[in-house]
Amino acid sequence: MVTAPSILIVDDNPTGQQIIRGMLFEQNYELNFASNGQEALQQVDHLKPDLLLLDVMMPGLDGFEVCQQLKANEEWQHIPVILVTALNSKEDLVHGLNVGADDFISKPVNGLELRARIRSMLRIKKQYDKLKKQQRELKASFHLNQKFSEVFAQHLEALEIVHHTGIRLMNNLNMDSVLDLVSQAVLDLVPEAEGCVMHLLSDDEKQFLPVVYSNETTSKLVYPDLGIETFIKQCIRQEHTLIIPDVLCRINSEPPQIPEIRSLLITPLFEGEKAVGALSIYRSDPKAFDEGYQYVLSIIGHQAAVAITRAKLLRDKELANEKEKWAIRSIFQRYVSPAVVDQVVEDRKNLALGGQRQEVTVLFADLRGFTTFCEERDPEHLIDILNRYLAVAVEAILAEQGTLDKFMGDAVMALFNAPLAQPDHALRAARAALAMQQAVVDFNATIDEGQALSFGIGLHLGAAVVGNIGTVQQMNYTAIGDTVNLAKRLQENAKEGQILLSDAVYQILSSQIEVECLGEITVKGRRTPVHSYELRGLAQL
Repeated sequence: MVTAPSILIVDDNPTGQQIIRGMLFEQNYELNFASNGQEALQQVDHLKPDLLLLDVMMPGLDGFEVCQQLKANEEWQHIPVILVTALNSKEDLVHGLNVGADDFISKPVNGLELRARIRSMLRIKKQYDKLKKQQRELKASFHLNQKFSEVFAQHLEALEIVHHTGIRLMNNLNMDSVLDLVSQAVLDLVPEAEGCVMHLLSDDEKQFLPVVYSNETTSKLVYPDLGIETFIKQCIRQEHTLIIPDVLCRINSEPPQIPEIRSLLITPLFEGEKAVGALSIYRSDPKAFDEGYQYVLSIIGHQAAVAITRAKLLRDKELANEKEKWAIRSIFQRYVSPAVVDQVVEDRKNLALGGQRQEVTVLFADLRGFTTFCEERDPEHLIDILNRYLAVAVEAILAEQGTLDKFMGDAVMALFNAPLAQPDHALRAARAALAMQQAVVDFNATIDEGQALSFGIGLHLGAAVVGNIGTVQQMNYTAIGDTVNLAKRLQENAKEGQILLSDAVYQILSSQIEVECLGEITVKGRRTPVHSYELRGLAQL
């Protein structure tokens, strides 16, 4: 009678237990439950489960501590542990591996993925149990004869290599290191092998990438094709180990690219039900490998498939992370200084794109008299002059780490306190406005008097919706709302060289700036007058 595999589900949340129970319903598993870490250790001692599904975030002993205690116990350390966690940073993965976790699954849990990972871990556990059983049987029969003793020693050595390789693979997330560990273990287990090959399936499962490790050169070589891919496909299709005594007797085309490949032993690499590739050993002697190597090679193959899949997952996450950083840089480098772009990239988890209500200080600056200035000059000259003035404005804005929102002809709009929080955003905007006016004065001193222009500037502080506004095809990072409108109206009322502030800005900066109160002024689009001030400079503290 075959006993159903026993799974201990550890979760302090009854709802989480029920979700897992539902996903494993009718899967022919014996399910047991524990609600905390201490209870889990007691259940392990009592039930001796075949696998643990262990929640990480629990009161008292968390999942990491339970896993560490489990793996420190010689009697329990062979029990596979799958951590079920909402934590997905590289640091958390590494910590989980360091305490001995065999696999991870992220919340919210996907039923298909959970069942596949359980099957994969139970297969490894079953193989491990079978080897341990063989070890016990060999120990019991050791006294029969010396020859049997030698066989036992060989099996024990193989078991140790397989066991230690599995531990090292589970603690390694780098693809190159995983392949190196697998090749070294295989060549240690089969001394007569002259090399090993890993055919890894591409992400679209349409192509193989053969990676060859040679005993002679202890180096890794990558080939586009080895000429043995027909056997590799057959092995994966049939899902069992394949022994080829002499490839030259079974190949109708050209011989393999590596002359030493005559005899082959191939095992498929599967992670759950997904094909990962194939693992092969070869030698130049056209003689079949001992069938006894099939079993050990298949165990290494299962371990390799899991480790390769995990390494691919981490690689994909890192690529996605870099792609996200690149996307953020491409969006924000047009608006803000390089220092702010770096901060945005590092703090992107706290960055809400697509629209977020927050307090900002908005700055509008417009060149006074530019329309009249245009009447007597050719377009090429106008563009040159305009760009030089706008460059002065942008330099002042970026110096205070403001966000350049947009150019509107001869005007510029800037935001402070977005995308990153700036507790002193109103003061930064005021300093930028003053620096802009002073820079224009300095610039005008270097050009003909008839070409000199000046900015009129408006500042207002308040709530606005900030984010990427537009469509998938075309979007801009900007702010919308009444705060933006009032800053624009103040700018329209500012004279040449004048900086107008709203009462909201003045109330925040009253002790830090020098102003002249202008009283209430009427602005376009508002029914009630607006109290305003002219910014003259910073207060002398």
